[in-house]
Amino acid sequence: MELRLLRYFVAVCEHGTVHGAADTVHVAQPSLSRQIRRLEQDLGFALFDRAPRGLTLTAAGRAFLPVAQDLLTRAARATSTARAIASGAGDSLTVASAATTVTDIIAPFVVRQGADGPIGNTVEVFPENVYGVFARGDADFAVGTRIPPAEFRSRVIGHAYLWAQVHPAHPLAGARSISLARLVNEPLIVMSRSHGVRHMFDTAVARAGLSYTPAVETDSSALAIALAAAGRGLSVLSDDSRYGLRTVPIRAADGDLAITLYGVWDDKHFARDRIVQCLDELGDFVAELYPQGSHSARSSVRPDTPDAS
Repeated sequence: MELRLLRYFVAVCEHGTVHGAADTVHVAQPSLSRQIRRLEQDLGFALFDRAPRGLTLTAAGRAFLPVAQDLLTRAARATSTARAIASGAGDSLTVASAATTVTDIIAPFVVRQGADGPIGNTVEVFPENVYGVFARGDADFAVGTRIPPAEFRSRVIGHAYLWAQVHPAHPLAGARSISLARLVNEPLIVMSRSHGVRHMFDTAVARAGLSYTPAVETDSSALAIALAAAGRGLSVLSDDSRYGLRTVPIRAADGDLAITLYGVWDDKHFARDRIVQCLDELGDFVAELYPQGSHSARSSVRPDTPDAS
């Protein structure tokens, strides 16, 4: 069974038509149709029902699709590993993570590790795509905020705060933490509902029996920080602050709101031991950045500064 034929099959499934898939795989439509029929002959069963309205997967095709996707993923990872070894880059690791995690955690960790540090590259993607990029073999390991897939090894490497970003002139700028009940009465600059930090904040607000109306919703954390710095409200983010803003933890009934960070790797990876060691060191670094149980993590306030209720 040729991997090329599996790629054609998966492409047709993804696009829903042979015409759409042909453009993606750069094969003429009649040739692609013949290749799909050849794969069906090799397998001994039909993958698609062919009707005037188009193609639909047969029951056998639906069952075979995840098998084909898994084989292609494994092949991609094997190719990526072979290239890394052949290029002499086997000691330099690539990590897949969200842009905020790279900016606030991975990049400072690289600086701390110095010239001999293990991480040599990052792949920045949306949080929901972190593990998919890793599974395709585009990175040696992943650091994500969502529950990791069961087929890979994973561990919690720490927790990062969900902050209220507060203008230094605001009365709450000196608080060691801000309660949800107090925060929802402020003009809030929040991410759009598709973002994980927004979902986390909304869930905490709902559990507390509270509600709020956003002053601003945005897809850009950089803009949310800028608007807070301009004095238009308090932004709710996991990003570190800029423009002189104070970052203050948000207090719920069971403690400060925090995001769990997961390290994810494949036990079969040729650099498994180096990856695990890197995650150990990264976990120690995260604990320094965001000491749990201490309200002074990034709020830059005096120890005797009270909480804001």
